[in-house]
Amino acid sequence: MRIGLLVTSVGSFGNKGFYNLQEVGLARELDKAFEEVLVYRLVSKNDTELVERIEGCANATLRLIPARKLGSNGKPDFRLLDPTIDLMVYFSDTQLFFPSVYQWCRKYNIRLIPYIGVSRSHSDNPVKQFVRDILFLRNLKGYRELPCLAKTPAVCRSLIGDGVKNITVAPVGLDTERLDNHHGSFLVSELRKKYGFAQDDKIILFIGRMTAEKQPCLMIRIFNEVIRLNQSYRLCMVGSGELSDAVYELVEEYGLTKKVKRLEKIPNDDIWELYRIADCFVNLNRHEIYGMVLLEAMFYGCKVIAWNAPGPDFIIRDGVTGYLTDSLEKTVRLILDSKPVAEQSRAAILSDFTWKKTAGIITELAGEEKRL
Repeated sequence: MRIGLLVTSVGSFGNKGFYNLQEVGLARELDKAFEEVLVYRLVSKNDTELVERIEGCANATLRLIPARKLGSNGKPDFRLLDPTIDLMVYFSDTQLFFPSVYQWCRKYNIRLIPYIGVSRSHSDNPVKQFVRDILFLRNLKGYRELPCLAKTPAVCRSLIGDGVKNITVAPVGLDTERLDNHHGSFLVSELRKKYGFAQDDKIILFIGRMTAEKQPCLMIRIFNEVIRLNQSYRLCMVGSGELSDAVYELVEEYGLTKKVKRLEKIPNDDIWELYRIADCFVNLNRHEIYGMVLLEAMFYGCKVIAWNAPGPDFIIRDGVTGYLTDSLEKTVRLILDSKPVAEQSRAAILSDFTWKKTAGIITELAGEEKRL
């Protein structure tokens, strides 16, 4: 059986080399079970088209396809998709062109499985929220007719409430082939020196786009409170975006320039180094639908403190594998006083959050469809 994975969302977070592509990690596991795996990812029309064999795979190929887009919604060129595949897993969410993909699959008798990480929008922009909600309601008709996968129990419950009957929770996982499994052999002291930190610094790590939903300005306010109580802390922020200037101004206003290190981006092959030197990783997205960075931080033994949201609530066992927060005051307290949970968090990731689990679910669904 031959299977396709389709991603039509076009955004900078998926830039090759700077982030773990979810569909590639899933493809590595599916490669063990299927005759061929074809991964289609739409990229900006100004990017270069690319076709390459996925490293470590016998029969899995990644194809980056430049495409026109509306917002983050890429328009597929169906002439570039293989109409002879048996099954298509579509990372669909609220994508504008889901109905077109559904129609194309029906035309060529291809079984379609939507893989859904978000239903209704949580955008702070009322216009974007309205548009995305309309798109979701339009896509919902197809979801009700198809076997679906949900990335979290929260999304699963929401879709069941909307009348989707054939749905299974299939968690996003880490691509273990892309992880540095020898990270424990590197000297933390050398890594701290590499990034300009002293050996006795206590490092708070924040990774995310500098946008309202990620709350980087709140991170600065939290850090200001932490510094007031303990001068040994330092903040390392990785990311860029529309709030970059606002963050810089707030850092200057609080007099934190020498205590905050800013990196616009870091190659994925190097990001483990930051998890290794950090005393804790903080995620403040109140609507985090999943959180790949949480999985990565936990794998490398970095203590995670995350705002209550569907993704963190699913991934973290509060007080056991990480910590959940819902206020500035609690976040400050957890940074200063919570205990390390490195062994527990790493064990949880290896047990429940690798792509092997979801690949198994898709393989079972494919077998059921074939028998039908």
